[in-house]
Amino acid sequence: MVSSRAWPRTATFAAVAVAALTLLVGVSAAPAAAGGTGSTGKSTGTSTVTGANSNVAAKPLPAAPSHGPNVQLGTGLPLKPAVPQRQSTLAAAWQVSLNVPGMAPTSEGVMTAVFWVTQNARITATANQDVGPTPYYIRIYRNSTQFAICGTGTSCSIDATSSVIDSAWFSADISDAAGNKIVASNPPFVLVDWHSTTVGLSTSQTTTSIGSAVTLTATTAFDVGPSPFYTQIFDLTTGARVQICGTGTSCSVNIAQSSATTHRYRAFVSHNSATFPLPAVQATSLINWVTWSNSGLRVSLTAPVFTQTTETVTATANSSVTPTPWYIEIFDADTGVRIAFCGNGSVCSLTGYTPPTPNVDTHLVAFISSLSTAFPPANIQASSNVVTTMHYVPR
Repeated sequence: MVSSRAWPRTATFAAVAVAALTLLVGVSAAPAAAGGTGSTGKSTGTSTVTGANSNVAAKPLPAAPSHGPNVQLGTGLPLKPAVPQRQSTLAAAWQVSLNVPGMAPTSEGVMTAVFWVTQNARITATANQDVGPTPYYIRIYRNSTQFAICGTGTSCSIDATSSVIDSAWFSADISDAAGNKIVASNPPFVLVDWHSTTVGLSTSQTTTSIGSAVTLTATTAFDVGPSPFYTQIFDLTTGARVQICGTGTSCSVNIAQSSATTHRYRAFVSHNSATFPLPAVQATSLINWVTWSNSGLRVSLTAPVFTQTTETVTATANSSVTPTPWYIEIFDADTGVRIAFCGNGSVCSLTGYTPPTPNVDTHLVAFISSLSTAFPPANIQASSNVVTTMHYVPR
């Protein structure tokens, strides 16, 4: 029975005592614990998912970068037939344009084109006459280094891509074999950006009654529609995908559980896959905890976004836990280390807390549960929102 335990129901233990307890007992890698009074931490109920695994159009993966038949890659120089130079090779007679699909001027007048990572940007330089019977070449440059060269034809095209977030300046010219520029392209350069996205996950409630639905919503910074990627939401407790969206910036699903349980959910942006490991992951959200329980208890968590010294972390329940067998407990969600617990009242505050790693986000979560150093603890009755905090040290 909980009432026979040796732990006194007092306010938060001192940080030294908590650390000592953690070292003595250790941190368990147990699966998410269920609510109610069971000790196995496993739900025997069923989940109901509404609007999950929506039919989404299949997206083709980007093709391998290609180039025109007259293109030579790199910094070499293609052979040209020895023919007399024509009068049209005079500098004043030459023009060359530079084009990238979707390019448009910024407010500063810089021509810019934007692509998702892994997508191809077709860089095309077009001369007003064939360079074949002349001593001249069409050259394309990436960040001032020769990227491609054509010794024949009027058009020189090549795909550029990046598997990571990146940007590059592209320019072109018509020049002779020694690299002496005859004429620069118009526009003189185009900035190409390859972007990815961020993804966040929110839940309409972190604790609800058994059988009630919560809404999980993944939100991306960019519409994934034009990309080869999908927004996907997974139940990490079961490993099942509960939603996939191929377009838009918002992806939602309603989920209910038929018994007392706590599940962990996370959103990803990646290629389409219903199983782990996910291919080509571009972004990952924080884990959201959702508890289904009829205890009526609720808990929320607050902490400063950052601190340069120490901070106060506070978990607040909707009613006192004193007359119950439950405790308010606060955990470092990244390491699984419990940093505070309280057995009385409805407010549990840890003062003098310093996030462990300077200038790196720390994520904290609170539960109302049995007293436990395991993460997550046993018999969760309520789970909180996850807060992000940082110990900021100026460099």
